[in-house]
Amino acid sequence: MLRVTGGVLRGRVLPAPLPEGVRPTSSRTREALFSIVGQDLEGLSFLDAFGGAGLIAIEAWSRGARPVTVFERALPALAAIRFNAAAVGVPLDLRAADARTLQNPDGSAGFAADLVYLDPPFEDDIAEWIQRLVGCARDTLVAEARTGTSFPERAGALPLDRIRKYGESSLAIYRGG
Repeated sequence: MLRVTGGVLRGRVLPAPLPEGVRPTSSRTREALFSIVGQDLEGLSFLDAFGGAGLIAIEAWSRGARPVTVFERALPALAAIRFNAAAVGVPLDLRAADARTLQNPDGSAGFAADLVYLDPPFEDDIAEWIQRLVGCARDTLVAEARTGTSFPERAGALPLDRIRKYGESSLAIYRGG
C-alpha cells in the first residue's frame, strides 16, 4: 500500500496496484527527500522523469509544486499513475514518453523545471542519466540510485550538495548557488 507522507494529501492511500517492475521509493526516503528539498514547494515546478506509480509526483503536488510533470513510458505504469492521480484529485501533466525525449537531439534540454527528480531502474547508469537530464533542472536535481552507487561530483553547472543513504536507496542532491 502506497501512502502519501506529507502535504495536503498526507495519509491518503494510492489505490492502484503496483505495476510489475515498479520499485516505489520508500516512505522513509520520501520523507527525507522532502525534508532536504523543502516541505513547501509552492511556486516551484516539478519534473518526475520516471513516473513509476506516480507517488513522488503526487507527493510533490501535495506539498504545493505546480505544475507537476511526469514522464513514463510503460503502459501499465501510466495507467497506475492516471488511476492514482484521479483517486486523490491531483492534476498531473502526464506524458507518455521515455525520459530520453527530455533531451533534444542537439543535447540541449527539451523541458525545464525548478526541481527535477530522477529514479531510473537500478541497473541503468545513474551518471549517464544525471548528465542527460541536468539541463532540465533550473535549480535542483535529485537522483535516486542503489546504495553504493558512485555519483558524479557535478551535474553540469550544479555541484553535488549531499548524498544520503536510506536502506537500499541513496539520494544525490545537486543544487545551484
